Amino acid sequence: MDVILFNPLSRNGKGQKSVEKLSKQLLKQKREFRLVNILEITNIHDFIEENQVVDRFIIIGGDGTLNKLINEVKRKEITPDICLYRSGTGNDFARSIKHKKGIVSIKEYLRGLPTVSFDDKKMYFLNGVGLGLDGLTVSKVNNSRFRKNKLNYFRHALEAFREHKPGKITIDTKNQTIIVDKAWLVVVMNDKYLGGGMKIAPKANRNNEMLNVVIIKDAPRYLVPFLMPTIYLGIHTIFKKYVKVIETKEVTITSENSTFMQMDGEDYNNINKIIVKKKKINKSLAML
Repeated sequence: MDVILFNPLSRNGKGQKSVEKLSKQLLKQKREFRLVNILEITNIHDFIEENQVVDRFIIIGGDGTLNKLINEVKRKEITPDICLYRSGTGNDFARSIKHKKGIVSIKEYLRGLPTVSFDDKKMYFLNGVGLGLDGLTVSKVNNSRFRKNKLNYFRHALEAFREHKPGKITIDTKNQTIIVDKAWLVVVMNDKYLGGGMKIAPKANRNNEMLNVVIIKDAPRYLVPFLMPTIYLGIHTIFKKYVKVIETKEVTITSENSTFMQMDGEDYNNINKIIVKKKKINKSLAML
């Protein structure tokens, strides 16, 4: 028996097509399954406990759906396999594990996830956390009248660029403190991609214990629109005067002024400080 967890809001509200496609696939394979709307689960821990004997949880959705689930599940041990059926707009997690279509087991990737602490919250994330221009861009994308796709992400990135005022940010690791007076953005990445395929951290890898902190700084305003397209290809790191990358297991980032933050494509406002950590991956844990 499979339990299919779907988010009706995925893919700009068009996730139902993915549900129908997967259902037909499982019926053809003569597999038993049950459909569950994620938004209708009132207690995720009780739901998991009641379904520990099923074969698989198959999640239909993208990064936002996965982020919601991992933060509701937290450290709950899960016996069944956890699989992903790709559906969504960003899909940076699926892209980083080179998953293009069909059902793929993702349970191994949900162990040892990094955390971000801000205000009075502590949350897990899959891909990355960003402050500044990145956060403002995601806020605009999430509140846009346009569909979420690469073109409109880039459109809103340019819009955010026109509004954003780079400010002073302090980056503290165990080994160094960096003060940037004119930071356009700072992202802490668990893998390479954000924004639906922007290769912002080319050397990041979720299978190791390090995070990549990418800082875009000091660039004159006229140059930033020309720098942004290079991020899609992952070649922006050659501009060492304006782009700095740090590898670390833990980092504290403090913004002199309140700013926007994004985490796996979800946006937060009025953020001054975040603490990001990645612990050693424990292969014996069934979940997180």
